[in-house]
Amino acid sequence: MKIALLAEKTSEFPPVKKTESGLYQFGGILIDKEKKSFSFQAVCNQTSGLVEYALVHQNGKTHESLMRTDISPRMIHACLLLLKEKPEYQFFAYLEKNSTKISQARGIDIVVEWEQNGTLESALIHTMVTNQNDNRELNKHAFVFTGSKVIEGTYLAQMDGSIVAIYHDSRATLNSRDLQSHSDDVWIANEQRMPPVDFPVTIRFQLQN
Repeated sequence: MKIALLAEKTSEFPPVKKTESGLYQFGGILIDKEKKSFSFQAVCNQTSGLVEYALVHQNGKTHESLMRTDISPRMIHACLLLLKEKPEYQFFAYLEKNSTKISQARGIDIVVEWEQNGTLESALIHTMVTNQNDNRELNKHAFVFTGSKVIEGTYLAQMDGSIVAIYHDSRATLNSRDLQSHSDDVWIANEQRMPPVDFPVTIRFQLQN
């Protein structure tokens, strides 16, 4: 598996190593090429109140996010490219036009797994937020690989630590395609679906075939 991320040198990334089980280790990320998925460790960051992000880097906007991780946005972007996922760079242009192409964009499911009281729990991250205007969850395949803005060679998601945005953020690596995500005061954490705060979890990105 070879890495080609923006115009950056591949030497800036850790090597991709094939494991005995046929998976690939990419820094702190485990890639399953056959299942088109990758996973890594994170921590439950917030279980109540308004949220603007599903996942951020631990140095990012943690006061607004469900989960936090020490995996960088650039590494997430690289994994998506390794699994042949193409960024939807026209996402925000479609939003401005209120285009139906938003609903046609390839969505990605994000699964959160954790062990509590000897039981393995699992939930899709889009079920962990509720729209306080109409009491609904985000839809399945809620998140789209939009890629972050790049200005003068700087990948802005890396600067901000913004990985998966619920509130539309052109600087984040992935964004929600829900049209009500244009507002930053719509989505709140759904504590009933979540592990406790500061609980270790595994995050798994599942791409569509």
